[in-house]
Amino acid sequence: MEKSKKWDGTSKGSTLGTLIFIKIISTLGPLFAYLLLFFVCFYYAIFDKKSRQAIFIFRKRLNKKTNFFNIYWHFFCFGVSLIDRYAFLLGKKNFFIYETINEQFFYNAINRGKGIILLGAHIGNWEIAGNLLGEKFDIPVNFVMLDAERIQMQKVLEKVLINRVINIINLKDSEFESTLRIYNALKRNEIVCMLGDRAIGPKKQKHSFLGKDAYFPIGPFAFAGASSCVIIPIIISKKGIRKYIFKAYTPIHFEGITNENKDKFIFSAIERYVGILEEAVKENPYLWFNFYDFWEEK
Repeated sequence: MEKSKKWDGTSKGSTLGTLIFIKIISTLGPLFAYLLLFFVCFYYAIFDKKSRQAIFIFRKRLNKKTNFFNIYWHFFCFGVSLIDRYAFLLGKKNFFIYETINEQFFYNAINRGKGIILLGAHIGNWEIAGNLLGEKFDIPVNFVMLDAERIQMQKVLEKVLINRVINIINLKDSEFESTLRIYNALKRNEIVCMLGDRAIGPKKQKHSFLGKDAYFPIGPFAFAGASSCVIIPIIISKKGIRKYIFKAYTPIHFEGITNENKDKFIFSAIERYVGILEEAVKENPYLWFNFYDFWEEK
């Protein structure tokens, strides 16, 4: 059986297809883009063998059977998330309805004054969350991400991404530069958005996820341990056509860490996050957007 390709930091889809969807969203609105998506997803459900394989592996870990509809609907939900991302950045944010659960966790963390690491995953629509929270709490938001997009796709997305209200800390930059920018943002009591479900580079740990070991990044937890900031796990899910729910989980505090207990402390914190992730994907399996073998040895 062919192995699914490891994630490499680039978007799925063609530049022409992305351009067409952006034009439809900007002129006709998201609903018309959803309509076109119904037809486009048949192509991916039939011909994207590697992503189909990844969906099959994921659903097997959930003890779920997989048929054509399951694969098609998974692609459709992913396409909707991309359409919504572009729509939000193109000024259509009033099309959506937003609900925040456990909002007080953010206010409490902001009042501590030591910065916040907002820890998400490739579930739902992470970019909408970062842009919206920056406006809601009137505080700078920084996205730590690997931006390895193709040059052609960068040109297509240029006019869309210029409307971001977030700062980008690109992991393609030198490790020293990106690390310094993260620490400085936390010292200024800003929000730093990081993803906890894709391990890039050597700084990772194995944890049991859906019954089988997978790698998770240590980075967010190491930063929190060194800076004494708060980690707030958050899951963003879409309900219906227009509604997004932002659910914040009990913050993970990193006070009282010593050299002797640091490794154990970080391991326990990642275990807790992995448990949250398991709960989220079981509840919303079609919103899991890791289209590669998540459990493959890396």
